[in-house]
Amino acid sequence: MQSILQRFIGFDRLLGPVLVKIVYYVGLVGLAFFIGMTMFAGLAALFTGNFGQGITMLLGAPAIGAVALVYWRFICELFMLAFRAYERMGQIRDRLPDYSQF
Repeated sequence: MQSILQRFIGFDRLLGPVLVKIVYYVGLVGLAFFIGMTMFAGLAALFTGNFGQGITMLLGAPAIGAVALVYWRFICELFMLAFRAYERMGQIRDRLPDYSQF
């Protein structure tokens, strides 16, 4: 098993897919924090007497959070697709015959 330092110094494997996964999970935590804080603000609005805003925030935060979650997953998958296409092109290159000797 390669050490992280050898993987970082060498360019035989890409670090991008690992970084995309880390960014994805950090984004999930950020989205959960956003949804939680918005729902907390909705509860605060309810307790201060602003019922319309409170109900809207309590209903809207999970709905917008679900849409944002799907969008975030889609964006991260686009980045992963780019890295996988690069790896697949390397596999195709390795299978082609070597015409440099002609």
